[in-house]
Amino acid sequence: MKHFKKTMIGSIAVAAVFIVGGSYAWASTSDKELDNSDPDKIEVTEEEALDTFADEYGKKVESIELEPTRDGYVYEVESYDNETEYNTDIDAASGDIIDNRSDKDDEDDDEEETRYELNQKDAISQKEATDIAEKEANSGKAREWKLERVSDDKQTWEVNVLEKGNETEVTIDAENGEVLEVEEDDD
Repeated sequence: MKHFKKTMIGSIAVAAVFIVGGSYAWASTSDKELDNSDPDKIEVTEEEALDTFADEYGKKVESIELEPTRDGYVYEVESYDNETEYNTDIDAASGDIIDNRSDKDDEDDDEEETRYELNQKDAISQKEATDIAEKEANSGKAREWKLERVSDDKQTWEVNVLEKGNETEVTIDAENGEVLEVEEDDD
C-alpha cells in the first residue's frame, strides 16, 4: 500500500510538470509566433486578395483579416450568400488560395444574422490604418489587421500593435481614419 501511494504521488507530480511545462511552452511559442512574424514578407495587398477572391468565388464579402500563421501571413476572407457562410484563406506572400471552408446557415435559428457587405474601395488602406494605429499605440509594430463592415454606414479597421508582449488593439473608422477605440492588453 505504501508503495502504491508513492507511485501515485509520483505519477501525479510528473503529470503536473508535463501539463504546466507544456502550457508554458505553448504560450511561449504563441507569443513568439506573433513577435517573430515578418510583415515585410507580405507581398499581396488586401485589394489584390479581394480581387483574387472575387475572381474565384464572386460572393459578398463581410470582412478580410490579415494574420500571422506558422507558415507566414494569411488573409482570411469572410463571405456569404443567401444560404451559406464562407471562409477563404489566401497566402499573403503568393496570393494563392490555400483553403476554403463553408457552413450552411441553420434554418432553425430564431434570430436572423444581419450581414453587411464590405466596400473596400471606400476604406483607407491597410498602410494608412497601420500608421494611425502605431501612432496611437505610441510604440510597437502592427501585426494583425481586420477590415470589416459592421453596419449599413460603418466599416472599421481593427489593428493589433505588439511591443514586447504587450498588445494594443486600435479600432479605426475605415472611411475617415478617426480612432474609435484603443484597448491595451499587457498580459
